[in-house]
Amino acid sequence: SQRYRLAWEQFPEFKDWLTSHHNVYRAVCRICNKVLLADFTVIKAHATGRRHMYLAEKVTKGKQRLSTSRAETYLEENVEGLTVSSESGAMSGGAEGESSYKEDYDRNLADLNRSNSGAGGGGTASGPTQSGDSSQPNYTTGIYVPQQRNLPPAHNLSKAVVMSPAPNWKATAIVNGHVTRLDLSDYVGRYLILVFYPQDFSKICASEINALSDRSYEFRAMQTEIVACSVDSHLSHLTWSKLSRADGGVSLPKIPLIADPTHAIARAYGVLLPDKGHTLRAHFIIDKRGILRHMSITDTLVGRGTDELLRIVKALQYVDEVEEPVPADWTQSNE
Repeated sequence: SQRYRLAWEQFPEFKDWLTSHHNVYRAVCRICNKVLLADFTVIKAHATGRRHMYLAEKVTKGKQRLSTSRAETYLEENVEGLTVSSESGAMSGGAEGESSYKEDYDRNLADLNRSNSGAGGGGTASGPTQSGDSSQPNYTTGIYVPQQRNLPPAHNLSKAVVMSPAPNWKATAIVNGHVTRLDLSDYVGRYLILVFYPQDFSKICASEINALSDRSYEFRAMQTEIVACSVDSHLSHLTWSKLSRADGGVSLPKIPLIADPTHAIARAYGVLLPDKGHTLRAHFIIDKRGILRHMSITDTLVGRGTDELLRIVKALQYVDEVEEPVPADWTQSNE
């Protein structure tokens, strides 16, 4: 297999959208949010694909409407959402899929135009303003600069708070090799461990999913289910789940793999890395009432420990039963 080359990012036809993947044999299209083989022929064929060219054209037009300082924000907030919608729409087949993402883009663009023309929201001008008030819109000749609000980064707006109801989610998932829909409410009455991992086809991620799958019977003996989530599509999950472990796959795991291509679940739980397009490595333990009881978020390079996950679930369930706290390094054998 061919390895990814950084020099490809300097090619005129690739530089605006091609980036590396943590797997050196893969590449990523930032516009289409798609993982490709790190093969020059494959990447070049993708660059001339109808869907990619359509989205690339819209990105270019969008950048022309905005100042340079807002170009990246526009790409993340509008085109990323468009990519997800178009991907799911395109899977429904033919002209219907193409129409779906065109309509989504036109709707986003119309909203943007309305905000540009709104009263007090800014506009174009023939010269810079003379006012020293920094709260007023800034103007540069021929460029619209909207008024900025001091908001925290979107990825910091986590809705996950320990001892509060866990953020709800519904998603397409791969369960025992089949495509289905899952809902957080499906797990009421049981403990649930929601596991976030960065991406399919990663060596560390495969090791984690395989370890959790192999020991899933231990968790189920405690009325605890495990669901693994990444930003990959359900088709990527399906391909990965059918790949043997020897080839880097997870070979029909005994735990569901849920797809979060819109990043909605990852954002709600505060684990998305917007600049990378994937999540941190994290897990959340939700009790049988739907209350978030424990969470852990760590660097993507460090795999989690299955034994510690088991220990924490046992400790939480013991506390629920006896209504007494447990000390550090508690294990059931201590009782």
